[in-house]
Amino acid sequence: MLWDDVIYLFLLLATIGLGEVLRRFDNANIKQSISTAIGFTIVFIVSGFHTLHCVLTAAVNALIIRYVSPKFCHGLSFGFSFTYILFFRFTTVFGLPEVPSHTNAIQMLLTLRMVGLALEVHETAKNNRLLKESNAADKKQDSNTDVKEVEFALEYQGVNPCFLDVFHYAYCYIGVLTGPYYKYRTYWDMLHANDTKISFFNHARYRLRYVPVYVFFFILSSYYFPLSYATTEEFFAEHSTYYRIWYMTPLFFNFRMRFYSGFILSEVACIMAGLGAYPEESQPKPGNGPTALQNFKKDRSLTTYNFETVHNIDEYSAETCDVRGSMRAWNMTVQWWLVVNVHRRFPVKPLRTVVTMLISAFWHGVHSGYYLSMLTVPFILVAEDAIKKKLRPIVSPKIFNFGMGFMKIQWFSYMGVAFSLLAMDVTLAYWKSIYFIGHLLVPVFYLACLTIPSAKPVKSTE
Repeated sequence: MLWDDVIYLFLLLATIGLGEVLRRFDNANIKQSISTAIGFTIVFIVSGFHTLHCVLTAAVNALIIRYVSPKFCHGLSFGFSFTYILFFRFTTVFGLPEVPSHTNAIQMLLTLRMVGLALEVHETAKNNRLLKESNAADKKQDSNTDVKEVEFALEYQGVNPCFLDVFHYAYCYIGVLTGPYYKYRTYWDMLHANDTKISFFNHARYRLRYVPVYVFFFILSSYYFPLSYATTEEFFAEHSTYYRIWYMTPLFFNFRMRFYSGFILSEVACIMAGLGAYPEESQPKPGNGPTALQNFKKDRSLTTYNFETVHNIDEYSAETCDVRGSMRAWNMTVQWWLVVNVHRRFPVKPLRTVVTMLISAFWHGVHSGYYLSMLTVPFILVAEDAIKKKLRPIVSPKIFNFGMGFMKIQWFSYMGVAFSLLAMDVTLAYWKSIYFIGHLLVPVFYLACLTIPSAKPVKSTE
């Protein structure tokens, strides 16, 4: 196990234990101060003077959020934060020391928080404007569903952070290093929750039930199928093309076990602190929070909770769904952030998926492997959609689902090589040794589907 993984695991376990301590305080200001102090300490321990990057990012975003018109604050925050993260990754070019990997993780998550908060402020201002316009037009009635929805949105999703609140949110220890992403309103709800006497231990224990299995298989797989072996001359000289194609599968298995463990432990840190605890009837969604706002209860002491808001990985769906479904089940809070901040807001609809993957790759880093991996996804999705359209109606569901699941694993394993190796020369050397089979299969499957006649709709007997 890498030293970075040891630090990562230690800090995760520490944040899990601190959650129960934080929930013992009823006062929101005390909880806020404690969570910020712990978070800043974690950042400083792993970053040292590089913490200044995070402070500057939070400070500039606080100025944008507080003093720029809500109409423009989201776009400006997005532009600044992603420009700064580019500078942040090229500090050596400007004569500055290289940034540690853990500081990079902190900066990535901080970028999501700051841009996401700017969008929350933007949406709150928009809803306030809509409500004022409705009142001015004398259209506010009990039967007016649109007005009610706006009122619910303002009451349960509206935000109004001060300058210091932005810093507190930026440095809240929960997820500061490991995720998941959560909105400012989710953070605010945790601070002001009246559920301090309720134990969430059973929720945490239930979520942890498979982690020992994932950790065991991660250690086992890392030992027998190390990623480093795939970069050696021996690997290419002594093994056939078929073996190199097969070797991608255990590498991707190792990748999944590692991230399943990390994602779940991060969720448990949220659960133990009560972050993301919402009534089940409010239908919370990952990243977003409650969606059925009309069912939200102010008295949260007599209700059944779930933690879907911070649910970041659905392992079953990630393993069993097709490419599109598995992507939606992976890092779900960040997926939601990408949807609302990039996908829905990009004006050219046919390019939304490509641009979203490009922003995702840019957010992950500047290594070529991220782009080689993620920019392959849109082409795979086109081929997959063609396969589903032509083959699903004429093939047995069990056979079809098995085939799609098998191909999903192979495609993800192929892309996972780039995502894990990162460097372009090493990635292309591996892909070249297997004749770029992952890319080659995309047009082959797509063109093959064009030759299959579309299934005729079944005529109704009624």
